[in-house]
Amino acid sequence: MAISNYSELKTSIANYLHRTDLTSVIPDFISLAESDINADIADLPELLARATATTAAGNPLVDTVGMYAIRDAWMDGLPLAILQPGAIPSSTSATDEPEALCIEGTASLRLYPTPDGAYTIDVLYIPVISPSLAGGEPSADATNWILQQHPGCYLYGALLQASAFIQDDGRIAMWQTAYDAAIGRLRSANRAGHTMARADSVMRLNGNTGGF
Repeated sequence: MAISNYSELKTSIANYLHRTDLTSVIPDFISLAESDINADIADLPELLARATATTAAGNPLVDTVGMYAIRDAWMDGLPLAILQPGAIPSSTSATDEPEALCIEGTASLRLYPTPDGAYTIDVLYIPVISPSLAGGEPSADATNWILQQHPGCYLYGALLQASAFIQDDGRIAMWQTAYDAAIGRLRSANRAGHTMARADSVMRLNGNTGGF
């Protein structure tokens, strides 16, 4: 059957597994696969998006929606240091013009020092793949560009997680190979070309894969 939405994906996973007793955990397999997909394609330049927000004096937090990882950030046109998620302690009381930020929790950025006024923050980021199970199970007809164009990434990624769950060791390698091939096809379909990031940005972002 064709896989074009969340409901069809769950049905296909159950059909491949030849099991009727895993309905309640199939969403977990999809969620885990989605996490792997996020990490495996997070460096693709065509996924980058921009967001702008204005800080409030005395509030170190800026609300965010759907950010997986930060690629670069500026305040009033000047670069901000990007720290590891959770690196800025919430107990700090320093206030001034912010110099750094980090991801905090699932829907916030924390600035340091705490802004002493209104500043414009621009962020270049990698969005979370949607539908994401982070906020609960999607609707039956939920879909996204990966599920529509590269359904194997979801299908084989979920089957890999399922095989580990049911201890079907003989199929783990098979589904891993199929998943890797699907991710490879997705990556090779990248039409945006290769971009050159700023050297200071690359240095700051080395190892920063925190999620929202």
